Amino acid sequence: MKIKVELEGRDFIEVQCQGDNTQAPGAVEKVSIMGCSQFMDMMQTMRKNFGADLKKWPVPEAQDHSSLLLREMILRLRGEWAFPYCEEELCHCRSVSAHTVDQAIIAGAHSTEVVSRQTNASTNCGTCRPEVQKIIDFRLGKKTA
Repeated sequence: MKIKVELEGRDFIEVQCQGDNTQAPGAVEKVSIMGCSQFMDMMQTMRKNFGADLKKWPVPEAQDHSSLLLREMILRLRGEWAFPYCEEELCHCRSVSAHTVDQAIIAGAHSTEVVSRQTNASTNCGTCRPEVQKIIDFRLGKKTA
C-alpha cells in the first residue's frame, strides 16, 4: 500500500507500507520525498534525530507547509488521521472542492478570508465558511469543541 501526501507541484512524501489497510498501515518499506530545500532539510534532520521509522517521529507543531505535510504523513502512518470534511465539494455555490481548500491551507492560507481570496470558496452565501475554519483548525492542530 502507498500513502502519499503533497502540496501539488511542490513537495511530497510517499511511503510504501506492507499490507493494504489504510487505517492501520503495516511496516514502512520505502520512503520517497521531493521538495524545496526547507522540506528536504526538515526531512533529513528528522531522520537524523529520530531514525528511519516515520511512525516514531514526533508530530511537528509548526504551521509551515513542510510541517503540515509531515504531520499528515505521521498521523496517517499511525492510523490517527481524521480529516474533518468528507465530501468532495466544499463550496457548492462556487463549486470549490475540499481538496482545493486544503491545498490552499497547506500553502499558507491560515484564515477563512485568505482561503476565500485564493480559492473563491465561501464568497457567495458563506454557509461553508465554518467548514473551511474546521479544516484550518484541523491542519494547524487546534482543538475544536
